[in-house]
Amino acid sequence: MYAVISDIHGNLEALEAVLADVPDGVERVYCLGDVIGYGASPNECCDLVRGNEMPLITGNHDLAVTDLSTDLAWFNPVAAAAVEWTREQLTDENASFLLSRPRMMQERGTLFVHGSVRDPDEYIINTSSARENLNILKAEYPNVSVCFFGHTHVKAVNPSPNGSSRGTIGPDAPMDLSSGGPYLVNPGSVGQPRDGDAFASYVLAEGGPNGEPGGARVAYRFVEYDIEKAQAKIRAAGLPGVLADRLALGR
Repeated sequence: MYAVISDIHGNLEALEAVLADVPDGVERVYCLGDVIGYGASPNECCDLVRGNEMPLITGNHDLAVTDLSTDLAWFNPVAAAAVEWTREQLTDENASFLLSRPRMMQERGTLFVHGSVRDPDEYIINTSSARENLNILKAEYPNVSVCFFGHTHVKAVNPSPNGSSRGTIGPDAPMDLSSGGPYLVNPGSVGQPRDGDAFASYVLAEGGPNGEPGGARVAYRFVEYDIEKAQAKIRAAGLPGVLADRLALGR
């Protein structure tokens, strides 16, 4: 069994709560990127990811902070302000670590990306983009049964297994992905959910045949954390107030 997390965004309280929730028996925790950006604890989050030896891919916020040639005009003003603040806080050691990570990983029957199969910065936000990426997945990665992606901060599984829908995603509704794939699975966000759920979320996956990491079963975990503490740290740091406010809304 392994876990997949994504989009921590400097929210230490959420990350600590998630790691405390990970059951015994989980062999590895994969991270789909954006360890930093938005939240007030970038170094602490990097230290936890490194200390837990998580296989990590680089997200767009990780790159924006560590690659000083990044054009921040692509970011909205709030995100750009968070990037500039994080650049001032992040240690050289953590910056080098984030900058050295790959933009995607493949382990036997599983692909791990930040944005999408075709573009690490693409948002898979609708049926059309999901279908196009599934077609690419089938053509270019014929042995991959599950692709985990992040970036949108919204939990999603496509195509819907066993006729289920977004509304059935929950900790008591494990999904069988052993047939009918390949599948795109978004674990949601640890540190800044945007689907109306204020809790941190991640997924647990059981491997496929012969111990392959390709998931035959995937289950979501929803984790409560100290939102008020995370909000207070954001405000004390002088980051835009909306970054604190949105945590309680899950938007």
